[in-house]
Amino acid sequence: MPRATWNGFLRLSLVSCPIYLTPATSEASNIRLHQLNPKTGNRVRQQLVDGETGDKLERTEIVKGYEYQRHEYVTIPEEELQALRIESSQTVDLDRFVKKDDIDPLYLDTPYYVYPDGKIAIETFRVIGEAMKETGRVGIGRIVLSSRERQVLVEPLGGGMLMRTLRSSNEVRKPEFGDADDNADPDMVAVAKTIIERRTAEFDPADFQDRYQDALRELVESKAEGKPAAKKTAAAPPKVINLMEALKRSLAEGGSRKAPSKAKAGDRRQGHMLLPVEGGKKAEEAAAAKSRPAPARARKKAS
Repeated sequence: MPRATWNGFLRLSLVSCPIYLTPATSEASNIRLHQLNPKTGNRVRQQLVDGETGDKLERTEIVKGYEYQRHEYVTIPEEELQALRIESSQTVDLDRFVKKDDIDPLYLDTPYYVYPDGKIAIETFRVIGEAMKETGRVGIGRIVLSSRERQVLVEPLGGGMLMRTLRSSNEVRKPEFGDADDNADPDMVAVAKTIIERRTAEFDPADFQDRYQDALRELVESKAEGKPAAKKTAAAPPKVINLMEALKRSLAEGGSRKAPSKAKAGDRRQGHMLLPVEGGKKAEEAAAAKSRPAPARARKKAS
């Protein structure tokens, strides 16, 4: 288990229990490239120097400071920073509870696993987690991490809890998508919807493989064995001259990279043939759209 990155308390009103946090994600398996001196093959080391005099400094000589006006700093010793503690430096107080769906995913940030710290904390920890689970709510609190106070979301996860730091409102930019009232061509949308239905499957994070890291690892292994690097080029996507024709070709080629989800029990038709069918006039219009050539206005838009 990774070592604790934070120790403190989780509090619900007058009830609290000791907890500790560990990172829920890791990048330890990624290949990391170092900076080297090509003449010697040795790693390059960065040094701390005075920005004006160029004098070299040891890390123990460095103090932190804030530039309150140009070239004027107020210095803050490390012991004063350590003494600067507020309540959320050691306690995550769950002061509000909300539905998780009410939180825009844009605000979700770094995840941490939350564990009870010691046997005495286990009962209180489980009571708080089970109460959130049965009410369908997640807790909102605050915590001090990396010299700043962050708002956090805490939710039950299996026999433990998951905490995610939340971005503040001034960290999330507003989108600039333009006029949302411009409607897309309905015939093109119908074809695109069919392609989407054919590609619909269950999400499994294990399906993803980092192909860049694979290629980088292969390159490193080849170089380590003294072999020449294999040249690989990625094919550029074809240019779309006529959008409707491109959509139809995608549909004809299957529009599927993964096996679709299982068909309903008792239905022996092939899964990739199970397309949504609309009744009445809509069904006739959909069939006609597949057989007739692209409308003139659609060709004009895509050109």
